Amino acid sequence: MTDSQRPWFKEPYVWMLIGIPLTSVIVGIFFITAAVKNKDTLVRDNYYKDGLAYNSEVKWDKKAVEMDIQLELLVSGNDLSLTIANSRLNLPTTLKVTLGHPTIPAKDRESVLQLKEGKTFLGFIETMEDGRYYFLVESIEQQWRVRKDVWIKNGQATAI
Repeated sequence: MTDSQRPWFKEPYVWMLIGIPLTSVIVGIFFITAAVKNKDTLVRDNYYKDGLAYNSEVKWDKKAVEMDIQLELLVSGNDLSLTIANSRLNLPTTLKVTLGHPTIPAKDRESVLQLKEGKTFLGFIETMEDGRYYFLVESIEQQWRVRKDVWIKNGQATAI
């Protein structure tokens, strides 16, 4: 046989013409499968309701600034301690604390703290790693909240 009479499957250009679209189909199937199996947790399902509630949330943030609320956070093992260092309001009886990890939802932590002694609130929190968190403390009864990015290290107090 001569080169001009070679069978089609021995021609490199044929395999190139078949390989490029076949590779695109395989990569496309992989990405579609990954998109269907893995939920995007950074997108909120109820964004419309969040938008409607935005104004009331801003009022809560402004109230905390107006009342000059300053906090000190201490995580020690499974104990969470929050001290109100400064405030123009009477102390609430409970505070809700949320520590959100920037990228991994499984590392998010929540706790309800009870007023114990003086200006200190104590509560239980699941074990957490040292690192950066989105800190949110709310007083539902007084309608104020404080939000901040914080770096938390186990056993060290953090001023907020």
